[in-house]
Amino acid sequence: MKSNTWNETVKNNFNNAAENYIGYSNIQRHFAEKIVSFLKGLNLQKGESIDLGSGTGLLADGIEKEFPTKKITRIDFSKKMLLQNKNSSKKILWNLNNGLPPSIKNCPLMTSNFCIHWLENPEEIIRDWFSKLRSGGYLIISYPTINSFPEWKRTCKLTNIEYSGLTFPLSKEIIKSFNSDEIFFSNKYFYVENFPDIYKLFRSIVNVGAQSTKCKPKKVYELKKMQKFWPKEETNSVNLTWEINIQILKKS
Repeated sequence: MKSNTWNETVKNNFNNAAENYIGYSNIQRHFAEKIVSFLKGLNLQKGESIDLGSGTGLLADGIEKEFPTKKITRIDFSKKMLLQNKNSSKKILWNLNNGLPPSIKNCPLMTSNFCIHWLENPEEIIRDWFSKLRSGGYLIISYPTINSFPEWKRTCKLTNIEYSGLTFPLSKEIIKSFNSDEIFFSNKYFYVENFPDIYKLFRSIVNVGAQSTKCKPKKVYELKKMQKFWPKEETNSVNLTWEINIQILKKS
């Protein structure tokens, strides 16, 4: 799939999920709250702060609630997602694959929650974001790592069915170009979702607009086979395990 076609597919899926996103984004909400908790321990400077790939504003809203004097500019390529943000917020419709908008520079804080794995060349993009920080500024990112979805991958291997999930970033690759004194914090967290069956599991991915794949859609018999072989809990339910990395970079 060509790059432009892929970007349009991703954008359309998020646009279609925008109105219902807030009701299904449990993992995104969990890690947005975790980022806000980290911010409480940082010496944050005054100035325009940016949330990159802000979606409906989960993280931006959380930051503004915790720090009432801070106003967060929300940037996303999905117009319908941005429209779900509160009217009083500053919003910029922008494709982050094209770098940052020219007006964004000398920022005290940039955050990004569940965004960079949708971008082309995320390592280069993160470096560019970091360059737009002011001295003493922070860039905080959270994203699923390549070790996510072991149950899904194992089932595909057992059934000889193509794995159609995203290939998530390798944590060390994301920050390989940063000096040790620029890496303020880096840690991995596990998050397990539980569903009655794999059909509800895959529906949950669609509900947040994250179903974009470069693989062919699964046929009914393939889904039935995956349901049969997916590891089951005692209740016959199924899990989906995420490994999420939170990294805080600080500009000296």
